[in-house]
Amino acid sequence: MKRLIKYALVLLSACCAGLILALMLPLKSAPLTGVARDYSISHVNIVNTTTGSVSVDMNVIVSGGRIIKIVPGADLQSASGFTEIPARDKFLIPGLWDMHTHSLQLSPQLHHPLFLRYGITAVRDMSGCLAETDSYWACPADRSLWETEAVQAQRVSPRYPLQSSYQTNGGNEVPDGFPDFFRLNTASDARELVDFYIGQGVDFIKTYSELNPEQYGNLSRHAMAANISLAGHKPLTVSLRQALDTPMASIEHGRLFAFECFRGIESFRAMDNPLSHYDAQFMRELMDGQVEEKCPAVMEAMASSSTSWVPTLTTLKMSAMANDASFRQDKRLDTVPYLVRKLMWEPDIGRASGNGYDRQGRFVHAQFYEMAGEHVRRAHAAGVRVLAGTDNIDTWVFTGASLHDELAMLVDAGLSPLEALQAATLHPARFAQLESEFGTIEAGQRADLVLLNANPLVDIRNTSDIEGVMFEGQYFDRQALDTLEAYAIEMAQSFRVNLRLLFDMFSSAPMRAQLALSLIHIS
Repeated sequence: MKRLIKYALVLLSACCAGLILALMLPLKSAPLTGVARDYSISHVNIVNTTTGSVSVDMNVIVSGGRIIKIVPGADLQSASGFTEIPARDKFLIPGLWDMHTHSLQLSPQLHHPLFLRYGITAVRDMSGCLAETDSYWACPADRSLWETEAVQAQRVSPRYPLQSSYQTNGGNEVPDGFPDFFRLNTASDARELVDFYIGQGVDFIKTYSELNPEQYGNLSRHAMAANISLAGHKPLTVSLRQALDTPMASIEHGRLFAFECFRGIESFRAMDNPLSHYDAQFMRELMDGQVEEKCPAVMEAMASSSTSWVPTLTTLKMSAMANDASFRQDKRLDTVPYLVRKLMWEPDIGRASGNGYDRQGRFVHAQFYEMAGEHVRRAHAAGVRVLAGTDNIDTWVFTGASLHDELAMLVDAGLSPLEALQAATLHPARFAQLESEFGTIEAGQRADLVLLNANPLVDIRNTSDIEGVMFEGQYFDRQALDTLEAYAIEMAQSFRVNLRLLFDMFSSAPMRAQLALSLIHIS
């Protein structure tokens, strides 16, 4: 018996040592499959994202990571000495932007290769850190370093042109042991919070749903005084008109006008804890209580403001399709870590399926998704600036690929293919005040480009038919893109990566607090 115990202890020690070793050894980096040269993209059709016109049979000359000139395809002398990328009958668009993502310390393995694979050369990350470092979340310094190294062809990564704070949610997101000013109990707390994030180099402070009006007012006043923006969820107890009077650069998610056009919105906001009442029955009441006359005025008010809307219809579609077996067997699931699928995604979509019925037994999520699409159509028609974002890492959001789904959903909602394309190119560049660098294909612009096999202005789904991607003059041909996708799938299925993800998650105090808060809301 003693011998068996001894063997068991030896085996246990060996397993523990193996796990520690698996956590400590560095992970394999994404392969540097892009090739940086001076290029001529020859005989290509250029999509003008400003006018919607197409310039046929052109040569785009790239040198030093920039477009230096654009000449007719017959002008062979101008292209002499450049490495040719044959592109006859293909279409060139600017690199795509995903305007709502969340990056992790493991994003270099799990997300960055897929962003490039799907033509996304820039992202706006909507997460951050309550300290200088975090084991799970990527911090502003991490993202800035990734971009710098990517531009220098030292790693694979999209650009991170805008930096965000951690979510500011009224205090329940703040773990014990962190400075109390994050809880925004006083006006001076708001000033300290703003100063802290300015020190981190963020461009905006992310607001969340449970900020109360006093906290939001204090935060917005100090943000305006410091010339920094707010962006994120519009707090449930704050009206859209109040939010538009603050430096709210963008409001996220497709539920925005469902609340603003609701007959009972004032009573809902007066509840002690409005979020606790948000269930399938309330969603039914929300849909049944829409007041047709309220929508035009609030949409026009937003259109006349400087605030953009990122509907992330992809997130609503997950709930709408929760009962569809084929939707739940998406072939792209192999790009998602097994741990994430089993511990987060499958329970989440299961709850959407099981808890999505009102008292009459009607499934509410599909109708709610349709209503959100109608709001996108009407808001866009009223002049609201719509930006394309996916909420990357959320349930059934596939890194890179889901942006193309989002563009298709915007077109299904009523935008033209050009308008949807602008929501992922021209308008994000303008939002970031970088339109002189990105968003169009012109001499002097950075060489972030996507080469397509078909015209996206005819069918927006053609944005996913990618022949090649250029990032800062580094060209990823079809084989290079496939290699990146294969690497990402390998990482998602790797035991070591999944183990590391679990370890990083539970080593992060903010993430532990977020998981606990999610369990409270579920219960």
